[in-house]
Amino acid sequence: MLVRKDSKVIAVDGSRMAMFKNIGDAFAPVLELIEEHKNPSLRTSELGTDRPGRSFQSKSPSRGAHEQVDLQQQEEDRFVSEMAQRIEQIVSGSDAAIILVAAPRALGVIRKHLGPKTSARLLAEIPKDFGPEDTEPLAKMLAKHDA
Repeated sequence: MLVRKDSKVIAVDGSRMAMFKNIGDAFAPVLELIEEHKNPSLRTSELGTDRPGRSFQSKSPSRGAHEQVDLQQQEEDRFVSEMAQRIEQIVSGSDAAIILVAAPRALGVIRKHLGPKTSARLLAEIPKDFGPEDTEPLAKMLAKHDA
């Protein structure tokens, strides 16, 4: 994939967001960290302590339990939606090409929150899970990726 010099690469997962700038060549990107956000990982007991709900049938003695909500996933989705707002700000304040690399689930949440102008400005959306400290493997993946 051709990653122009000064292009921005944004890597997002449920717990981190990192924005890099390509300071290398178009065919051999070298990524420099510009901005990073981390979601403090809380234990499930800190997120909520409720037990699953119960339902009762009025005509029979049977009972049923409701499925418990995945509080960790809700927290990750909240963080990713906040990062989508940050991506909106980045794209609106810059004319650089933007490449978005995100975990598949995070990419789905981000797509819901991006406006049409921002989505149109994205050079590529890559559904891969790369953390912010994975700079070198991320650069190698971008060099080999077909867009």
